[in-house]
Amino acid sequence: MFSSKKGIFMTLISVALLGIIIFTYTTTYSYSLQERSAIVEARVSSMNGFLREVESDMGNAVYIAGFRSFIGMEDYVVSTGSFFDSTDDAFVNLFLNGTLFGQPVSVMQNNTFPDWVIKINSNAIEAGYNISINVSNVTLSHIDPWNVRIFVEYLMNLSDIKNTAEWSVNGSVYADISVIGFEDPWYAVYTSNNIFKRINRTVYDGDFTSIGSNTTNIRNHVSNTLYTNFTGASSFLMKFENSFNASPYGIESFVDKSEVSIYHACPTETSSVDSIYWNCDNSITVFKAANWTGFRIDNETAPDSSIGRVERYMMEDYLI
Repeated sequence: MFSSKKGIFMTLISVALLGIIIFTYTTTYSYSLQERSAIVEARVSSMNGFLREVESDMGNAVYIAGFRSFIGMEDYVVSTGSFFDSTDDAFVNLFLNGTLFGQPVSVMQNNTFPDWVIKINSNAIEAGYNISINVSNVTLSHIDPWNVRIFVEYLMNLSDIKNTAEWSVNGSVYADISVIGFEDPWYAVYTSNNIFKRINRTVYDGDFTSIGSNTTNIRNHVSNTLYTNFTGASSFLMKFENSFNASPYGIESFVDKSEVSIYHACPTETSSVDSIYWNCDNSITVFKAANWTGFRIDNETAPDSSIGRVERYMMEDYLI
């Protein structure tokens, strides 16, 4: 009997020890899973924050590369006296490659969109990530006469070096750039780089003339080479292609003939409107204004409107 009791006692001790071992292992394993889960959660959260920062900064990168691309296009037009066959193609080459016709453009050095991607890659490596950003499409368009939108589509992959997590994002980003302050390519080319005019929006829209034969505002508008929207004119982007076609986003100025005729002389009876004067199109009927030497205005009508230029500039009562 004593031997039997001793055996039962030893069995109970063994079971108890085994229970303690199992409990200890289970508890340790449970804590291990919790710790690992917390580490993964923290890493994923960190990666997600990095991704959001990249997406946020990407808009700034598009703006900077886009702005400099326009400067590069202007520099080319000014230095060569030539227009582009395609504004879009020239812009995309500068934006992505920093080149025009295979030649590097200094203003784009270290400022293309891929240059920004390289910087992001460096930041990612420091943080323990792998990232790739591949541009699938870049488009350029007006959103109104005074602003151009650069729209970029991309594929971005982000992963942890330890393969903790991975993202794959098909996304898009855009930046809007004002055309105000950029040089008008037409003045540079047609005056052989002797006269440069920056695009400045008129302050006289809706008040070009006043009752009582007061043409002060329209005269200031012309003498200061200010621009206004007219849907029968060419857009800012079209100017780089030397296109005189009408656009819903058209902007135009009046040429001061006394200033430009020494470099680009057209027949006297040519409209002072820039797109018509630079094209020397004197087949369009024009009108004179009293006491205004050289000034001529046509009454061409915008394709999408019944309003002609005479009405647009409030000149109905001041023509002779």
